Amino acid sequence: MLARKRPGFCTLGHRSVRLAQYAGLVNLGGRILEVLPKVGERVEPAGARRTLLRMLALAHDLPAFEHDDATHDLRQHSLLDVFVLAYLRSLLPLVRAGLVRRYRSEEADIRVLRGRLLVSRQASAHAMRIDTLACRFDELTPDNRWNQVLKAALVAVRPWMRGIGTGRLWLEMSAAFDEVATPADALLLHSTLGRDRQVAHYASALRWAGWILRLLTPGLRAGSSEAPELLFDMNRLFEAAVYGRLRGPARRLGLDLHAQHTGRHLASAFNEPAARFFHLRPDLVLSEGGTVLAVGDTKWTRLEMDSIGRLVPRNEHAYQMNAYAAAYRCEEVTLIYPWHEGLEGAHPTLYRLPPTGGSEATLHVVGVDVGTDGLPFRMVAGNSRLSRLI
Repeated sequence: MLARKRPGFCTLGHRSVRLAQYAGLVNLGGRILEVLPKVGERVEPAGARRTLLRMLALAHDLPAFEHDDATHDLRQHSLLDVFVLAYLRSLLPLVRAGLVRRYRSEEADIRVLRGRLLVSRQASAHAMRIDTLACRFDELTPDNRWNQVLKAALVAVRPWMRGIGTGRLWLEMSAAFDEVATPADALLLHSTLGRDRQVAHYASALRWAGWILRLLTPGLRAGSSEAPELLFDMNRLFEAAVYGRLRGPARRLGLDLHAQHTGRHLASAFNEPAARFFHLRPDLVLSEGGTVLAVGDTKWTRLEMDSIGRLVPRNEHAYQMNAYAAAYRCEEVTLIYPWHEGLEGAHPTLYRLPPTGGSEATLHVVGVDVGTDGLPFRMVAGNSRLSRLI
């Protein structure tokens, strides 16, 4: 079912399933399947879990997981344990500061006049009684759609909690949401939430709530047969994590770092310069004052080296970077791969690309150690633009 929903996610073999470049969690009817990223040959499950958490923290501006109890020993705790605890802790500052409240119009029969008297209802239902008044008034309540989504995720994680500390935190958070209703289709409601400055501080909790609901709530719409899942495309996650790693240093140096840059094309139609073709979208573009300094592309795939220690990217990756160098007229392009133990002994690797328009570009090939906190870069040439950021 999951293979049909996500073409290319996995391939069935003889008594085996080969998974593509996704990692995360899949709910298989009461059992949670962990799909862990693999970098290298000797990575244990605990190390793979930590790698995924480290990249999620950088890619989505989440607080570091290292301080959570569940991450002290990832051999004993699953990814779901960590996710549940992280969600509960994302609620903690919201609850302590007070949940967002909004006015909601209500009608009720009460003893003291409040808001506006509903004359027609008063006359038809209560006649001349003075002890009961039909009123319409605005009630300031936490029962709004943002809190309803958070409440639904709270309800969803309850059967999956492990540990006394997690249970105690859940009880504290649940009590704070006592006045909030649980929506029938929280995942659909979550998808309709728009930007609102008054709930900007809800961003982290709502992101976790969306992930939790995707994984733990069944499809409620008619005909839905989707397998609940929380899977991350490792190509996109690696790209976002590298961007998160470099964004701060670039800003401190007064440089602009763009992710998924658009606006350039490889070619125009002959005798029709305004007609552009072959749209380009590099993962990273580093610029200063509007001038492009370097272009980078991340590749979540295994990098190899040759017999003398040179890093050797795939042919198609090198061709792609040559196109970027030509279109962006920059002197430096960089391919960024995850580092693994098989590259020990490699040395910084540079390739000279064919000159374009009088300028010659250099292709750098580097690795990122996703198994280490801070995602340190490896094999970076000292004269590269990237070396300024790390």
